[in-house]
Amino acid sequence: MTPERGAGSALAVAVVGALAAALVLAAAVAGVLIAHAQVRTAADAAALAGADAALGNATGVPCERAAESAALAGVAVDRCAQRGPLVRVRVSVVVLGGPLAAEALAGPPPAG
Repeated sequence: MTPERGAGSALAVAVVGALAAALVLAAAVAGVLIAHAQVRTAADAAALAGADAALGNATGVPCERAAESAALAGVAVDRCAQRGPLVRVRVSVVVLGGPLAAEALAGPPPAG
């Protein structure tokens, strides 16, 4: 028997292991990218909900409305500021042990 006998099997196991690791890593990265898109969408929705209240199109306090919208999306409002009809929010969530955050501004278009 030669010492190279069975080396192909070891190589095949190593290649399959490397491919499996790459797939797990790709799935984790995809999950984070999807979560980040969802956090951006939640920030937009929260800012719009706050702006609706600021403009009188919805009842309530703008930042409270933004927080309610964010909670429905499963994110937390870190900051909320209203300046006239404009509402700016920053929301975040923890994904895979790390924070993901997004900021959004909503209100009427600038006059001009």
